[in-house]
Amino acid sequence: MFADARPGTHGRWHAARLNAIRGFAAHVHALDPAAAEVIPAGLITARVTRRTPYLYSPEQILALMSAATTISPPLIAASMHTLIGLLAATGLRSGEALALDLDAFSLDPPILTVTGKYGRVRLVPLHLSTADAITGYLSVRAALTGRPATGALLVGARGGRLNKNTARSAFRRVASACELRPRPGCGPARLHDLRHVFAVNSLIDAHRDGHDIDARIAALANYLGHVSPANTYWYLSASAELMSVVSDRIIDAHQNGWRS
Repeated sequence: MFADARPGTHGRWHAARLNAIRGFAAHVHALDPAAAEVIPAGLITARVTRRTPYLYSPEQILALMSAATTISPPLIAASMHTLIGLLAATGLRSGEALALDLDAFSLDPPILTVTGKYGRVRLVPLHLSTADAITGYLSVRAALTGRPATGALLVGARGGRLNKNTARSAFRRVASACELRPRPGCGPARLHDLRHVFAVNSLIDAHRDGHDIDARIAALANYLGHVSPANTYWYLSASAELMSVVSDRIIDAHQNGWRS
């Protein structure tokens, strides 16, 4: 069985895998009853409850970054513009990004040294455009503060580390300016949802390109700093677009002779 294919793993991980394919199976069954059976609830008892993420479109992310440049004071505007872009480009947790020091950023090669949950350290590669954007931010920051950049990577209005409460408050203002209203099941837009967007888009690309999804999830779990792959498998059920891509692939495989 797909859900418990790896003996010795935690029941919550099994439940997450089963929960991920339950929606797909129901969708495929509605299109072609012979292609998949409806998976009944309660087969694996482990409570997995997550808030539905607010999945931004590329246009909405650009709008958020643009709106961030208009808030006051200018140093907060520059920091929030950079923070939103960094989270969207790397999938970092917002807390991880806010905790970054300058020495965590390398331009050659372009990487971030990130300390995640439980003190786990990982290297996050950066696209050259992201590295250039961080370099540009540091120049703007130096000009606004009148001194060379030191200490924290992202700073607040007085030049100290940008704290999470200030960042969240500023993001709420930016989201409001972009008219990103709460959606059913997911509530108001959050900074943390940029991480979800990164993960979902990575899996959509993997499915569309025909890659082994288990292999991609293993790589993504390591990249995102997930302690358990169950946290990554959850993304399979987090997006209607991803669900549609996967179900189309399942139907195509079924029609070409594949059987579960």
